Amino acid sequence: MTVLRAAAVTGLTLPRALEASGLDGGCALLTTPSAYRIASVAGGTCRTPEGLVGLSAVYEARVFTGEAELRWTQDRAVLLTEDRAPFPATFDEPVEDLEALTTLDNHYLLWGAVDDSATPGPGWVALSSSRVGHLTVPLPTAVPLAEGHHRRVRLLTREYVVVGDDHGNIHVAEERLIGFEPYLVKGTV
Repeated sequence: MTVLRAAAVTGLTLPRALEASGLDGGCALLTTPSAYRIASVAGGTCRTPEGLVGLSAVYEARVFTGEAELRWTQDRAVLLTEDRAPFPATFDEPVEDLEALTTLDNHYLLWGAVDDSATPGPGWVALSSSRVGHLTVPLPTAVPLAEGHHRRVRLLTREYVVVGDDHGNIHVAEERLIGFEPYLVKGTV
């Protein structure tokens, strides 16, 4: 059995929630009314290859490392982890633990293939497709070259499977973002 623990805090701005969570080195998915950004996180700030991201227009964020995920919506932040260490003191609103029967490691293939000509530098990779254009993703590990393979990137997640209360059916009750990883696809894509 795996226990997904959570704690919350109300009334924090996104920069303060980032700083309080301690998720330096993580990735952030940031939603504003006019843009969707993927950024790296350090010291309570979010950064893309172009520089610091202004966070004042962000109304929803998911920030994650392999150990924890921060979900922030306007003024409420929830920190989720399997780690038994105490939560940062700022996260003082307890949230009921989720006792999972099992977990499933999952992944989602991101749109586009690696485009070395558009990659901005170390720690980042640019993905390109005719359907969505360019997408830049923080990725500290280079996507290797392999003959006959397309170079791609996946988002890793962990699903938490529980037994339903009413009928005993199992279902995925929660999904936590883990990180991005290089991925090679053989053949045509």
